[in-house]
Amino acid sequence: MTDGLTVAALLLVIGPVVPGVALSNPALFRVWFLPRDEHLALVRAHRRGWAAINAGFTIATVLTSAGLAVLAGNVDEADGLRAVLTSAVDAYAIAGSLWCAVLAIRTRTTPALAELVAAGAPTEPAETLVGAALGGLFAAFILATSAALVVLGATLAGSGLIAAPMAWLATLIPVAVIATFFRSGDAVPAVLYLPTLRVGVALLLGWT
Repeated sequence: MTDGLTVAALLLVIGPVVPGVALSNPALFRVWFLPRDEHLALVRAHRRGWAAINAGFTIATVLTSAGLAVLAGNVDEADGLRAVLTSAVDAYAIAGSLWCAVLAIRTRTTPALAELVAAGAPTEPAETLVGAALGGLFAAFILATSAALVVLGATLAGSGLIAAPMAWLATLIPVAVIATFFRSGDAVPAVLYLPTLRVGVALLLGWT
């Protein structure tokens, strides 16, 4: 494996670990499973931890985008492989910027909303408007990222750059995310770091 592919693999593996560290905070681990008022109260009590979680996802998005860019830049240009990978990486990065916007907004707005609720102040119509805006950005991120990962995984499977089973598994994960989103209207964003993690692991272990 070339030095460039090694760098790409390390970025793809390290990236998902960052939010995992932030999410391991025992005080905030259950924040995703609580009803609205309890969720807000917990965020209000742990503002720094909430900011760390969002920062972790942002860092992970930047690192994985960089890793994919390095990967695309270190493959052969034959048969248009680099062009296809570069297009998928560009789509992934653009979608990731939407996710980063969601993270930045909720870092500020969720604690502010929690303060309003704690003070007994009205939260509407601001809460509904912010929720609608974040929902639109989140949906675009989920669908665009998943589509980019499907193209990425299928291209890697066909190119033989990594072992086909790992590449196809990396493809099936975003397909499942798309199906889940259309069925329920929601998806777990952390799952979308699993395909790139698998690609990174496959490269590090030499599974080609």
